[in-house]
Amino acid sequence: MNSLKRYSVLALIVITTELILLFLFRTKQQDFSHLPRTFEQTVFGDNIFSASVLPNVFSSPESKIITSTVPASSTHYTFLEQKLIAYGLVNIKTLDTSIRVELKYSTEDNFLHKDMYGELQNCYLQKEIGTKLAKAQQLLKEKFPFYSLIIYDGVRPLSIQQMMWDEMQVPEKLKSKYVSNPEVGSLHNYGCAVDVSIVNDNNWEMDMGTPYDYFGELGHPAAESRMIEEGKLSWRQFENRKLLREVMTQAGFTPITTEWWHFNGSSLKLAGEKYHIVE
Repeated sequence: MNSLKRYSVLALIVITTELILLFLFRTKQQDFSHLPRTFEQTVFGDNIFSASVLPNVFSSPESKIITSTVPASSTHYTFLEQKLIAYGLVNIKTLDTSIRVELKYSTEDNFLHKDMYGELQNCYLQKEIGTKLAKAQQLLKEKFPFYSLIIYDGVRPLSIQQMMWDEMQVPEKLKSKYVSNPEVGSLHNYGCAVDVSIVNDNNWEMDMGTPYDYFGELGHPAAESRMIEEGKLSWRQFENRKLLREVMTQAGFTPITTEWWHFNGSSLKLAGEKYHIVE
């Protein structure tokens, strides 16, 4: 009996000691599930635009723990894309994946022969404008299922507009016909204008009479009747332009007189009231 009591006391001492050790060396578990993720973390994961890309010099240990628990996004956004998303613009591919995109200013195939957009390969527009463009694509597909819109330019940061204005090799009085003065801004700078053409299933562009960004009367819709009379523009080229204008205007866009490829999705006044210029 005495031996049983001694073993019971010894077992009690061991259990008590273990409980004390567990209490002294326990790891405090913190529950962060109730904390909301920031807008940047939700959109970009660990690849965050703006001031949040700077080192967390002033962050508390708690905030660093929270950041480390956020999984990195599987989508890679270029620095310019992060900027455009922060301005509220959307990738046209999220609205219609069938629209082709070939940003000329992300290549050297443009009037400046210079890559101005860097890694950017996606076209960004205000959502309202992108929705109109998706409608234009639908109208085109209903007429000719083997055709597709192709985008050459969408939103254009004002800084790049300034670069174009400064380096454009045309007489000063003609500049504003092809590039809006950066001091005024353009609908491209708001993400409310788009440069488009039409391609077939083999990605061959329809013959519009001139290439994109052609600086001359032959590219002017306002001069088409005279260009046809002078034999500089064929009826087939005119009909191709007419088809592009039809689907774009039916979707809510407005053409301009000096570029067959350019269409406005809003007035400059309305864009200024609703949106911010992308710097």
